[in-house]
Amino acid sequence: MEDGSIYDELKDEPFGGSEVSVYFVLYGYANAKHAPETLKLISFKQLRGGQAYYNAFVNRAILPLAGTFGSKPQILVEAAKLLGGTLQAHREYSVKIYSLPFVPLTIILWAETAEFQASANIIFDSNVNNHLTTEEVAGLAGLTYIRLKHAAEASTKL
Repeated sequence: MEDGSIYDELKDEPFGGSEVSVYFVLYGYANAKHAPETLKLISFKQLRGGQAYYNAFVNRAILPLAGTFGSKPQILVEAAKLLGGTLQAHREYSVKIYSLPFVPLTIILWAETAEFQASANIIFDSNVNNHLTTEEVAGLAGLTYIRLKHAAEASTKL
């Protein structure tokens, strides 16, 4: 939009409140030297400085994913498909989403059961630090959660 705000086509309204995060991630991505996928998956803690940003990553993405989709895990799969994501074989509820070209996020969800709370994780291609700093990866993970939530809401599943 002309004023720098971002329009959410899924919700048919301004994105609201996350513009700074979007521009932060895009700035880093625009200055990256892009590399092809290695198809070797790594955890957030394995990223450069991943230990330092791990709590932010968990609070921005992991806990919200588990909280939103843990009792309705199939909705995660449906929402991911709306965003161009594909089902993966890591667990029953795992999807791969390209939040940015060259930057796939693989989201794994363990559904809530009578014995266990829901939990989630996001793993990355080992080349992710070629595209984004670890802080930007944490921001992108949080933004990806927001988009998944919006996709679920747009399809009136949540």
